[in-house]
Amino acid sequence: MNTQQQLLLLVVSLVVLLSSCTARMAYQFSSGYEDIIGQQPSETFSCDGRPYGYYADIDNDCRVFHVCLPITDEEGQATTMAHFSFFCGNQTMFNQESLTCSDPADSLPCQDAASLYDLVNSEFGRIPDDNNNQAK
Repeated sequence: MNTQQQLLLLVVSLVVLLSSCTARMAYQFSSGYEDIIGQQPSETFSCDGRPYGYYADIDNDCRVFHVCLPITDEEGQATTMAHFSFFCGNQTMFNQESLTCSDPADSLPCQDAASLYDLVNSEFGRIPDDNNNQAK
């Protein structure tokens, strides 16, 4: 194997390694997260089979939320799933209705979040109809 082939193999290996590392960021939080969340989080949420979107983590009392991002090939077929996890600030929870961290009194009850997954996330990537946005 010549030097050029070795270099190409190294570059390809690094690209594969980096893409697999970034696609697996589930439950990777910054330091101090236990002080905010209050405990070690349950790692039960999965992005498998989900479309792109933001998802409240019911098993963690909505103090954690996830972004699921299907990675597609040239034909548009999902080849892998990027899964990113985040935690809400102190004394807040993820509101699936508004896709924000907010005071629990102003949020949808956590146990109801899953009922809005499809509805709220279906709006991503949609271009509003100009006729509906014009002033009358």
